[in-house]
Amino acid sequence: MDIAVVGDLNVDLVLTGLAALPAYRELRLAQGMRFALGGSSAIFACNAARLGAKVGFVGKVGDDELGHFLRRCLEQSGVDTSHMILEASGRTGICVSMSFPEEYAMVSYPGIRETFRVEDVDFDYVKSARHLHMSGYYLLRSMQAGASRLFREAKEAGMSTSLDPDHDPSGKWNGGMRELLCYVDFFFPNEHECMNIAGAANLDAAANCLRSLAGVTVIKRGAEGAVLVSAGCTISTPAFAITPVDTTGAGDSFNAGYLFQYLRGSPQEQCLLWGNACGALSTQSLGGTEGFPHPGEVERFLADRGAEGGTVRNA
Repeated sequence: MDIAVVGDLNVDLVLTGLAALPAYRELRLAQGMRFALGGSSAIFACNAARLGAKVGFVGKVGDDELGHFLRRCLEQSGVDTSHMILEASGRTGICVSMSFPEEYAMVSYPGIRETFRVEDVDFDYVKSARHLHMSGYYLLRSMQAGASRLFREAKEAGMSTSLDPDHDPSGKWNGGMRELLCYVDFFFPNEHECMNIAGAANLDAAANCLRSLAGVTVIKRGAEGAVLVSAGCTISTPAFAITPVDTTGAGDSFNAGYLFQYLRGSPQEQCLLWGNACGALSTQSLGGTEGFPHPGEVERFLADRGAEGGTVRNA
Protein backbone atom coordinates (compact mmCIF):
# COMPACT_ATOMS: atom_id res chain seq x y z
CA MET A 1 0.00 0.00 0.00
CA ASP A 2 0.90 3.63 -0.39
CA ILE A 3 -1.20 4.85 2.55
CA ALA A 4 -2.69 3.15 5.60
CA VAL A 5 -5.46 5.32 7.06
CA VAL A 6 -6.44 4.82 10.69
CA GLY A 7 -9.34 6.92 11.85
CA ASP A 8 -12.95 7.99 11.91
CA LEU A 9 -15.91 7.36 9.63
CA ASN A 10 -19.63 8.00 9.84
CA VAL A 11 -22.56 8.75 7.58
CA ASP A 12 -23.05 12.39 6.56
CA LEU A 13 -26.48 13.86 5.97
CA VAL A 14 -25.67 17.14 4.17
CA LEU A 15 -28.39 19.80 3.90
CA THR A 16 -27.94 22.82 1.64
CA GLY A 17 -29.89 25.87 0.54
CA LEU A 18 -30.78 27.02 4.04
CA ALA A 19 -31.17 30.77 4.49
CA ALA A 20 -29.86 30.54 8.06
CA LEU A 21 -29.60 28.14 10.96
CA PRO A 22 -32.99 27.37 12.51
CA ALA A 23 -33.82 28.92 15.87
CA TYR A 24 -35.50 26.99 18.68
CA ARG A 25 -39.02 25.89 17.67
CA GLU A 26 -38.40 27.04 14.10
CA LEU A 27 -38.57 24.88 10.98
CA ARG A 28 -36.49 25.77 7.94
CA LEU A 29 -36.60 23.99 4.61
CA ALA A 30 -33.42 22.85 2.86
CA GLN A 31 -33.18 23.05 -0.91
CA GLY A 32 -30.75 20.16 -1.30
CA MET A 33 -29.81 16.94 0.51
CA ARG A 34 -27.09 14.33 0.19
CA PHE A 35 -26.64 11.08 2.14
CA ALA A 36 -22.95 10.26 1.90
CA LEU A 37 -19.81 8.78 3.38
CA GLY A 38 -18.42 11.04 6.08
CA GLY A 39 -15.66 11.27 8.63
CA SER A 40 -12.39 13.08 7.90
CA SER A 41 -10.31 9.90 7.67
CA ALA A 42 -12.77 8.14 5.37
CA ILE A 43 -13.13 11.15 3.06
CA PHE A 44 -9.35 11.42 2.85
CA ALA A 45 -9.02 7.69 2.09
CA CYS A 46 -11.56 7.81 -0.76
CA ASN A 47 -10.06 10.91 -2.31
CA ALA A 48 -6.46 9.72 -2.09
CA ALA A 49 -7.53 6.48 -3.78
CA ARG A 50 -9.29 8.43 -6.54
CA LEU A 51 -6.01 10.18 -7.29
CA GLY A 52 -4.41 6.77 -7.79
CA ALA A 53 -2.85 5.97 -4.41
CA LYS A 54 -3.21 2.44 -3.03
CA VAL A 55 -5.07 2.98 0.23
CA GLY A 56 -6.15 0.73 3.10
CA PHE A 57 -8.55 1.80 5.83
CA VAL A 58 -8.72 0.79 9.51
CA GLY A 59 -11.74 2.03 11.48
CA LYS A 60 -14.78 0.88 13.42
CA VAL A 61 -18.50 1.04 12.59
CA GLY A 62 -21.60 -0.83 13.68
CA ASP A 63 -22.60 -4.08 11.99
CA ASP A 64 -25.73 -2.34 10.73
CA GLU A 65 -27.14 -0.88 7.52
CA LEU A 66 -25.15 2.35 7.86
CA GLY A 67 -21.91 0.50 8.55
CA HIS A 68 -22.33 -1.69 5.46
CA PHE A 69 -23.15 1.43 3.42
CA LEU A 70 -19.88 3.04 4.50
CA ARG A 71 -17.85 -0.05 3.68
CA ARG A 72 -19.40 -0.17 0.19
CA CYS A 73 -18.56 3.50 -0.35
CA LEU A 74 -14.92 2.91 0.53
CA GLU A 75 -14.66 -0.19 -1.64
CA GLN A 76 -16.29 1.56 -4.61
CA SER A 77 -13.52 4.16 -4.40
CA GLY A 78 -10.88 1.43 -4.48
CA VAL A 79 -10.01 1.47 -0.76
CA ASP A 80 -9.08 -1.84 0.90
CA THR A 81 -11.48 -2.48 3.81
CA SER A 82 -10.19 -5.91 4.86
CA HIS A 83 -9.18 -4.51 8.28
CA MET A 84 -12.24 -2.38 8.87
CA ILE A 85 -14.16 -3.49 12.00
CA LEU A 86 -17.94 -4.03 11.95
CA GLU A 87 -19.02 -4.40 15.58
CA ALA A 88 -22.48 -5.78 16.44
CA SER A 89 -22.49 -4.27 19.92
CA GLY A 90 -22.79 -0.66 18.77
CA ARG A 91 -24.32 1.63 16.17
CA THR A 92 -22.68 3.51 13.32
CA GLY A 93 -22.34 7.25 13.86
CA ILE A 94 -24.11 9.90 11.80
CA CYS A 95 -23.44 13.60 11.28
CA VAL A 96 -26.03 16.16 10.15
CA SER A 97 -24.24 18.95 8.31
CA MET A 98 -26.01 22.21 7.47
CA SER A 99 -23.87 23.57 4.66
CA PHE A 100 -23.65 27.18 3.54
CA PRO A 101 -21.47 28.50 0.68
CA GLU A 102 -18.66 29.68 2.96
CA GLU A 103 -19.47 27.95 6.27
CA TYR A 104 -21.14 24.95 7.87
CA ALA A 105 -22.64 23.78 11.16
CA MET A 106 -22.71 20.18 12.29
CA VAL A 107 -24.40 17.95 14.85
CA SER A 108 -22.83 14.52 15.25
CA TYR A 109 -23.78 11.27 16.95
CA PRO A 110 -20.43 9.44 17.32
CA GLY A 111 -21.79 5.94 17.84
CA ILE A 112 -19.32 3.10 18.17
CA ARG A 113 -16.50 5.29 16.85
CA GLU A 114 -15.85 6.35 20.45
CA THR A 115 -14.74 2.81 21.36
CA PHE A 116 -12.10 2.58 18.59
CA ARG A 117 -8.75 1.94 20.32
CA VAL A 118 -5.18 1.31 19.24
CA GLU A 119 -5.67 -2.33 20.35
CA ASP A 120 -8.16 -2.67 17.46
CA VAL A 121 -5.45 -1.86 14.91
CA ASP A 122 -3.41 -4.56 13.13
CA PHE A 123 0.05 -2.97 13.28
CA ASP A 124 1.50 -5.40 10.73
CA TYR A 125 -1.16 -4.34 8.22
CA VAL A 126 -0.41 -0.66 8.84
CA LYS A 127 3.33 -1.24 8.46
CA SER A 128 2.81 -2.79 5.04
CA ALA A 129 2.20 0.75 3.74
CA ARG A 130 4.64 3.55 2.94
CA HIS A 131 2.70 6.18 4.85
CA LEU A 132 0.37 6.38 7.88
CA HIS A 133 -2.39 8.99 8.00
CA MET A 134 -4.90 9.75 10.76
CA SER A 135 -7.65 12.37 10.71
CA GLY A 136 -10.24 13.22 13.35
CA TYR A 137 -7.82 12.78 16.23
CA TYR A 138 -9.91 14.74 18.72
CA LEU A 139 -13.00 12.75 17.75
CA LEU A 140 -11.27 9.43 18.52
CA ARG A 141 -11.22 9.73 22.30
CA SER A 142 -10.37 6.08 23.00
CA MET A 143 -7.57 6.17 20.42
CA GLN A 144 -5.68 9.06 21.99
CA ALA A 145 -3.99 7.03 24.74
CA GLY A 146 -2.32 4.73 22.20
CA ALA A 147 -1.81 7.01 19.21
CA SER A 148 1.78 7.89 20.12
CA ARG A 149 2.66 4.19 20.15
CA LEU A 150 1.09 3.68 16.72
CA PHE A 151 2.95 6.62 15.19
CA ARG A 152 6.23 5.76 16.92
CA GLU A 153 6.15 2.21 15.58
CA ALA A 154 5.26 3.50 12.11
CA LYS A 155 8.32 5.77 12.18
CA GLU A 156 10.52 2.93 13.43
CA ALA A 157 9.29 0.82 10.51
CA GLY A 158 10.48 3.52 8.09
CA MET A 159 7.07 5.00 7.29
CA SER A 160 6.25 8.67 6.89
CA THR A 161 3.30 9.95 8.91
CA SER A 162 0.62 12.65 8.86
CA LEU A 163 -2.10 13.85 11.21
CA ASP A 164 -5.17 16.08 10.92
CA PRO A 165 -6.49 16.98 14.39
CA ASP A 166 -10.07 18.08 13.56
CA HIS A 167 -12.13 20.10 16.03
CA ASP A 168 -12.01 19.24 19.73
CA PRO A 169 -15.61 19.07 21.03
CA SER A 170 -14.34 19.14 24.63
CA GLY A 171 -12.61 22.49 24.09
CA LYS A 172 -9.47 21.26 25.90
CA TRP A 173 -7.20 20.92 22.84
CA ASN A 174 -4.77 18.57 24.57
CA GLY A 175 -5.29 14.80 24.49
CA GLY A 176 -1.56 14.10 24.26
CA MET A 177 -1.21 16.15 21.06
CA ARG A 178 2.19 17.66 21.79
CA GLU A 179 3.68 14.28 22.72
CA LEU A 180 2.30 12.79 19.52
CA LEU A 181 3.58 15.51 17.18
CA CYS A 182 7.23 14.47 17.57
CA TYR A 183 6.32 11.37 15.51
CA VAL A 184 4.37 13.34 12.87
CA ASP A 185 6.02 14.35 9.60
CA PHE A 186 3.06 16.37 8.27
CA PHE A 187 0.55 18.10 10.55
CA PHE A 188 -2.59 19.52 8.89
CA PRO A 189 -4.60 21.80 11.24
CA ASN A 190 -6.84 24.58 10.03
CA GLU A 191 -6.33 28.11 11.34
CA HIS A 192 -8.76 27.74 14.25
CA GLU A 193 -7.29 24.38 15.32
CA CYS A 194 -3.76 25.70 14.99
CA MET A 195 -4.30 28.62 17.39
CA ASN A 196 -6.17 26.51 19.94
CA ILE A 197 -3.58 23.72 20.00
CA ALA A 198 -0.75 26.24 20.34
CA GLY A 199 -2.66 28.34 22.90
CA ALA A 200 -1.85 31.43 20.83
CA ALA A 201 -3.91 34.54 20.13
CA ASN A 202 -2.87 34.94 16.49
CA LEU A 203 -1.73 32.82 13.57
CA ASP A 204 1.90 33.97 13.52
CA ALA A 205 2.44 33.04 17.16
CA ALA A 206 0.69 29.71 16.67
CA ALA A 207 2.76 28.90 13.59
CA ASN A 208 6.00 29.67 15.42
CA CYS A 209 4.95 27.41 18.30
CA LEU A 210 4.06 24.47 16.06
CA ARG A 211 7.13 24.95 13.85
CA SER A 212 9.28 23.08 16.37
CA LEU A 213 6.80 20.30 17.23
CA ALA A 214 6.04 18.43 13.97
CA GLY A 215 8.30 17.96 10.97
CA VAL A 216 6.14 20.15 8.70
CA THR A 217 2.95 21.96 9.70
CA VAL A 218 0.55 22.98 6.93
CA ILE A 219 -2.08 25.43 8.18
CA LYS A 220 -5.23 25.42 6.02
CA ARG A 221 -6.95 28.81 5.84
CA GLY A 222 -9.85 28.18 3.45
CA ALA A 223 -10.32 31.09 1.07
CA GLU A 224 -7.05 32.59 2.37
CA GLY A 225 -4.97 29.65 1.10
CA ALA A 226 -2.41 27.78 3.18
CA VAL A 227 0.81 28.38 5.10
CA LEU A 228 3.54 25.77 5.49
CA VAL A 229 5.99 26.13 8.35
CA SER A 230 8.96 23.97 9.27
CA ALA A 231 12.27 24.45 11.06
CA GLY A 232 13.85 25.69 7.86
CA CYS A 233 11.26 27.76 6.02
CA THR A 234 7.82 29.32 5.67
CA ILE A 235 5.81 28.99 2.45
CA SER A 236 2.57 30.88 1.82
CA THR A 237 0.22 29.95 -1.00
CA PRO A 238 -3.10 31.59 -2.01
CA ALA A 239 -6.34 29.74 -2.55
CA PHE A 240 -7.98 29.49 -5.96
CA ALA A 241 -10.89 31.86 -6.45
CA ILE A 242 -13.93 29.60 -6.70
CA THR A 243 -17.61 29.74 -5.77
CA PRO A 244 -18.27 26.81 -3.42
CA VAL A 245 -21.41 24.68 -3.41
CA ASP A 246 -20.50 22.76 -0.24
CA THR A 247 -17.25 22.97 1.74
CA THR A 248 -17.71 19.59 3.51
CA GLY A 249 -14.43 17.67 3.31
CA ALA A 250 -12.45 20.45 1.62
CA GLY A 251 -9.66 20.19 4.18
CA ASP A 252 -9.49 16.41 3.80
CA SER A 253 -9.35 16.87 0.04
CA PHE A 254 -6.45 19.30 0.50
CA ASN A 255 -4.64 16.63 2.54
CA ALA A 256 -5.22 14.04 -0.20
CA GLY A 257 -3.80 16.27 -2.93
CA TYR A 258 -0.81 17.32 -0.84
CA LEU A 259 0.16 13.80 0.26
CA PHE A 260 -0.44 12.30 -3.18
CA GLN A 261 2.22 14.63 -4.55
CA TYR A 262 4.52 14.09 -1.57
CA LEU A 263 4.50 10.34 -2.13
CA ARG A 264 5.46 10.98 -5.75
CA GLY A 265 8.55 12.87 -4.56
CA SER A 266 7.30 16.35 -5.52
CA PRO A 267 8.67 19.52 -3.89
CA GLN A 268 6.66 21.29 -1.20
CA GLU A 269 5.42 23.98 -3.58
CA GLN A 270 3.88 21.35 -5.87
CA CYS A 271 2.32 19.56 -2.90
CA LEU A 272 0.70 22.81 -1.77
CA LEU A 273 -0.52 23.60 -5.28
CA TRP A 274 -2.23 20.21 -5.59
CA GLY A 275 -3.63 20.51 -2.08
CA ASN A 276 -5.26 23.84 -2.90
CA ALA A 277 -6.55 22.61 -6.26
CA CYS A 278 -8.08 19.43 -4.81
CA GLY A 279 -9.62 21.38 -1.94
CA ALA A 280 -11.16 23.91 -4.33
CA LEU A 281 -12.53 21.34 -6.78
CA SER A 282 -14.04 19.25 -3.98
CA THR A 283 -16.37 22.14 -3.05
CA GLN A 284 -18.23 21.98 -6.37
CA SER A 285 -20.60 19.16 -5.28
CA LEU A 286 -22.43 18.11 -2.11
CA GLY A 287 -20.54 15.90 0.32
CA GLY A 288 -16.86 15.30 0.86
CA THR A 289 -16.21 12.88 -2.02
CA GLU A 290 -18.76 13.52 -4.79
CA GLY A 291 -16.92 16.48 -6.30
CA PHE A 292 -13.41 15.16 -5.83
CA PRO A 293 -11.43 15.14 -9.09
CA HIS A 294 -9.46 12.49 -10.90
CA PRO A 295 -5.79 13.36 -11.59
CA GLY A 296 -6.53 14.47 -15.16
CA GLU A 297 -9.11 16.96 -13.90
CA VAL A 298 -6.62 18.43 -11.45
CA GLU A 299 -4.02 18.74 -14.19
CA ARG A 300 -6.47 20.52 -16.51
CA PHE A 301 -7.55 22.84 -13.69
CA LEU A 302 -3.93 23.73 -12.96
CA ALA A 303 -3.17 24.21 -16.64
CA ASP A 304 -5.97 26.78 -16.80
CA ARG A 305 -5.52 28.43 -13.41
CA GLY A 306 -2.18 27.38 -11.99
CA ALA A 307 -0.87 30.94 -12.06
CA GLU A 308 -3.33 31.79 -9.27
CA GLY A 309 -1.63 29.33 -6.92
CA GLY A 310 1.89 30.78 -6.86
CA THR A 311 3.83 30.30 -3.63
CA VAL A 312 6.01 32.69 -1.62
CA ARG A 313 8.94 31.08 0.21
CA ASN A 314 10.57 32.81 3.19
CA ALA A 315 13.63 31.53 4.97
